[in-house]
Amino acid sequence: MTDNDNISLVEKGANLRFLIVEDEPVFAQFLKTMIAKCNPKHQDIVIVDNAPDAIVELQQNSYDVCFLDFFLKNETTGMDVLRTVHVETTLTAFVFVTVHDSKEAAFQALTLGAMDYLVKSRFTEFDLAKSISFSLYRKYREVELQSEALRDSLTGVGNKSLYEAQLRQSVERATRDGEQLGVLMIDLDGFKPVNDTYGHEAGDAVLQQVATRIVDETRSSDVIARVGGDEFAAVLVKVNSEKDVENIREKLAKSISDASYVVGNGQTISVGASIGAAVFPDDGRDVAELKRIADKRMYGIKKERERARLAQASEAHASRKEDTREIKKFSFGN
Repeated sequence: MTDNDNISLVEKGANLRFLIVEDEPVFAQFLKTMIAKCNPKHQDIVIVDNAPDAIVELQQNSYDVCFLDFFLKNETTGMDVLRTVHVETTLTAFVFVTVHDSKEAAFQALTLGAMDYLVKSRFTEFDLAKSISFSLYRKYREVELQSEALRDSLTGVGNKSLYEAQLRQSVERATRDGEQLGVLMIDLDGFKPVNDTYGHEAGDAVLQQVATRIVDETRSSDVIARVGGDEFAAVLVKVNSEKDVENIREKLAKSISDASYVVGNGQTISVGASIGAAVFPDDGRDVAELKRIADKRMYGIKKERERARLAQASEAHASRKEDTREIKKFSFGN
């Protein structure tokens, strides 16, 4: 999107949704009419008159632009909305429209995440159209920059910061809506020898292919992140049951482990994956407990696999020794 494109978002008739948070019914209707003139192809314009209702609307529905008055009903303010909603992660652009003509208030609103500040007695239809366009542009750029900062540069999935933020928000949403969610901790088995034997470029290629397989086996609504060198995590939102989470865990383990990975010069290598799962609310009702349980189960699986590998190696070694004794016995006997 170029600067020229941004100026004409409204003029092009973008199909936008608006929320008006205003306690004066006459001005609310006036603003609604002006928005409709600026954006005749709007999808919806909703009006509420207090902060709690506005917060519920913003949490349960998607809005492109939210216009906030400073003083609202029930002794609430537009600032209360900005303080409660995760402004930095929402896609909504917030614009103050108020009689409160104060540089301090404007500065506070912009500091809390508002994109613009209009004084009721001093804006025209043109000013409103311009405010909508530039507020959307600034919000899109903000989200774009945040997305780049929260993306793992090697694999393209999220990084640890994104995982932490999204897990926290997902738990809050699941608590509010009575939903279930799953947390997966994924640690690769046999990855260190890849770097040691084939070099870091080969290791990077494996990590990129692992990330692709994880994305392919999960939904677009789920959050996938690389949280360590060879560690990944996933937040599975709105799952139906613990069985759903277990099915995804098993599919991921199979997808990562079954097929080989192509590295430099056409060489193929194999790695495995130990994956631990935790389900909200059965295994825990807060972020720390869910992460602890998923980690514990992941390390439990890894230790069990290591024990099985050592037992298998010991059995193979004993078998080779037995074969050697049989060969010697046969040789001496003849």
